[in-house]
Amino acid sequence: MNRPSRPGCPRRPRRRTGLRLLLTSCLLAGLALASAACAQEPRPAVSVLGPWTGDEEESFETVLDRFREKYGIEVDYQGTTSLRETLLAQVQAGSPPDIAVLNSLGELTEYAHAGELVPLPDEVRERSPLPWAPELTVDRRKNTYWTPVKVDLKSVVWHYPDRSARRGAWCLGMGSGATSGWPGSDWIEDILLQRSGPAVYEQWATGELPWRSPEVREAWRTWGRLIAPGGSGTQAAAALANDFQGNDGKGLLAADGRGCAREHQGSFVRRLYGEDIAFVPTTEAVPELANGRNAYEVAGDMAALFRDTGSSRSLITFLTGDPARATWARAVPERNRPFFPVSVGAYGDAWANRAVEETLSGAKRLCTDASDVMPPELRGAFHRAVLEFLAAPADHDLLEGLLEQLDDETRRHHAQNAPWVPSVCAAPVGGGS
Repeated sequence: MNRPSRPGCPRRPRRRTGLRLLLTSCLLAGLALASAACAQEPRPAVSVLGPWTGDEEESFETVLDRFREKYGIEVDYQGTTSLRETLLAQVQAGSPPDIAVLNSLGELTEYAHAGELVPLPDEVRERSPLPWAPELTVDRRKNTYWTPVKVDLKSVVWHYPDRSARRGAWCLGMGSGATSGWPGSDWIEDILLQRSGPAVYEQWATGELPWRSPEVREAWRTWGRLIAPGGSGTQAAAALANDFQGNDGKGLLAADGRGCAREHQGSFVRRLYGEDIAFVPTTEAVPELANGRNAYEVAGDMAALFRDTGSSRSLITFLTGDPARATWARAVPERNRPFFPVSVGAYGDAWANRAVEETLSGAKRLCTDASDVMPPELRGAFHRAVLEFLAAPADHDLLEGLLEQLDDETRRHHAQNAPWVPSVCAAPVGGGS
């Protein structure tokens, strides 16, 4: 190792004591420089909080490994199923992660208006398409504050190819380790989108259309008729006891006498089944919802910057690039392959994967999950209302009471000037108009 040369000392004649002190100081300074040169410089690090655990975390770590190798930056990833609570606690403690990944646009909107988020770098903003990443006006400035890392298609019904998607009992499971009730809110959102169109859907999702409007009320009633034909609530009641993944974690879709034959669920459900699973749009599985709009509900996992550092900017830029997406796509079995806002090519031959990509890119309108867009308290009230509704889906008085409560909650947020996501629906990148 080459020792750094000792710095020169200023000449101070006549005073031997002063000269001796100066020489000692210079020697100590030289030793300090030598020690600094010998010490190994710590690698910069980025902390990331996200929703992926288990095998999903393992595949994401493959992407992070490529980043570590390329940039020499360490990444500390923490995956949790209690994302909202963990992030809120960290923010309140003044120690948020550098980057957080979450699906709630309503939560992200609140964090942005509270000054907790950093606007995205220009390169990332350009890769952050609608409807997943709308611009927000914060302090009279328009900026984009989050970017979709991966996305999912909704508005589809899964079935086995040898069984019709138009017949058979519905697979229903309202339980979830995170927030129970969302499989039901997905149903209501999709029905409203297909019956009333993207414009009405967006008005409702952004708090402008009352819950007791005829369009929203009819969406709930339509779902009640689908899951409780003839007024029987047996199947609906059973959904309250079922996890959306099946209580054995192997999925609800009928295989060996499970009692249901078709499932309304997002594209992530493929990971619970074999490669022979197929889907059709909800509008084909439920004839009364048929229309020519070619509109789909979508969801996504959004990355946002809570700390503005060179390392955090490098990582969020990397995660939205094609090389990282291609690495992620190759790192997992086909049935667990992630989807992105734009295609990065076909990795594997599973029919469902190709069909999902073609549906996302070929739609005329994509609309983000409405409950993900709502303020967190309203989102939670919506999910709870779904669970209460399932106790008696044919009870009109019960429904009116639930809708009134949701209208009250919406008014409360408006009275508090709570921020809302400004837009929900858009054409896909390179898609319809």
